[in-house]
Amino acid sequence: MAAFLLRHRQVSTLGVSGILKDKLDPCRPHVGSRLGALAGVCNLLREYSTSNDNRAHKFDFLDLTCPHAWYPVARRKNRKIFLHVGPTNSGKTYHALKQLESSPSGVYCGPLRLLAWEVAKRLNKANVPCDLITGQEREAVNGAKHKAVTVEMADVTSNYSCAVVDEIQMLGCMTRGFSFTRALLGISADELHLCGDPAAVPLIQEILKPTGDDIHVQYYERLSPLVPSQKPLGSFKNIQTGDCIVTFSRREIYKLKGQIQRGGKHLCSVVYGSLPPETRTRQATMFNDASSEFDVLVASDAIGMGLNLNISRIIFSTMKKFDGVEMRDLTISEVKQIAGRAGRYGSDFPVGEVTCLHVDDLPLLHSSLKSPSPILECAGLFPTFDLIFMYSRLHPKKGLYRIMEHFLENAKLSENYFIANCEEMLKVAAVVDVLPISLHDKYLFVIR
Repeated sequence: MAAFLLRHRQVSTLGVSGILKDKLDPCRPHVGSRLGALAGVCNLLREYSTSNDNRAHKFDFLDLTCPHAWYPVARRKNRKIFLHVGPTNSGKTYHALKQLESSPSGVYCGPLRLLAWEVAKRLNKANVPCDLITGQEREAVNGAKHKAVTVEMADVTSNYSCAVVDEIQMLGCMTRGFSFTRALLGISADELHLCGDPAAVPLIQEILKPTGDDIHVQYYERLSPLVPSQKPLGSFKNIQTGDCIVTFSRREIYKLKGQIQRGGKHLCSVVYGSLPPETRTRQATMFNDASSEFDVLVASDAIGMGLNLNISRIIFSTMKKFDGVEMRDLTISEVKQIAGRAGRYGSDFPVGEVTCLHVDDLPLLHSSLKSPSPILECAGLFPTFDLIFMYSRLHPKKGLYRIMEHFLENAKLSENYFIANCEEMLKVAAVVDVLPISLHDKYLFVIR
């Protein structure tokens, strides 16, 4: 069951005990991260518990109203925060990455394994040695002082000259938002560059008030026009070279690919989030190559996260997606993020187009593109291991599942935060509770 969780949840293998060593060693990140976590626990123990009193019982470990105080390494640094905000294809991430590339040390934190892989490849190609660390793998490069990681793997115990957090507006995501909040508050860097939607700016400014960080906001405009069509695609007979059809499940991706290729005029590449990076690169290369027969792309919303593709027209096969809880309409931010991938600046298609497969979906497309993204009001939060560990000392007979359940039900929050949707994490906690591994390793399985 543990192997199943590793494959399907991209769980971290940090510090997993020798029982799982043979299976998990290829994925093991720096042992220094574990030492940092243990050091945090020791600090709490020294501060709140002594051999002569019972002060640990007096400290309210359920109080999550000051999460900026959880990251002492970052608080000791006078950070400069640079917010690069604007629509897709505006160059905001490009400028942040150029700064990262020119810094003596740094880390890139992305929402997708594919993006981390792409940035690591870019830096190494520019002769800037860069490690790759995700929940599934670790690729170390000799002499590397830079890292490209998925945001869940961000190290908040190390110091960097420069850090980049991509798609920072995801701190409002119900399931993964806490990882972006952790990166925002916890990464210790002289310069922290945040790239994303302008809708996140007020919330970030409010969250960072207690930190004393120096905040600068740079707004960007789209570099190439994006034209919404007044007509739907209607039929796959109207597919053209450079088109990208977007759908929201792997099954639908291959179904649509088959339908298009049976027409006999086009061959399709495919891109989706769980595709191995090497395979994704081959698929993208075939699509981007003007001389290739693979002139159409069928993809998931993973393309909305900054992947570089020569797309002429985005076609939404549907304007609904299942978000893990319910089938719902795409949000304004999601529509803009995906649609904006058409007509990438400097590509073969200087003007991007966007439409839908069905006429009934056009009103939502047009209204979303005309509307500003709703201002984010709250950021996701999840207790650190230090807090869970100290709380567990008050309930030594309870497993991680019961500790988390009680902790989350009784946690106190400020108005700027919400507790992440923990349903899946609790399921994992129930499974790993039976494994003969430490509480720390169980916690890592749960959050990664």
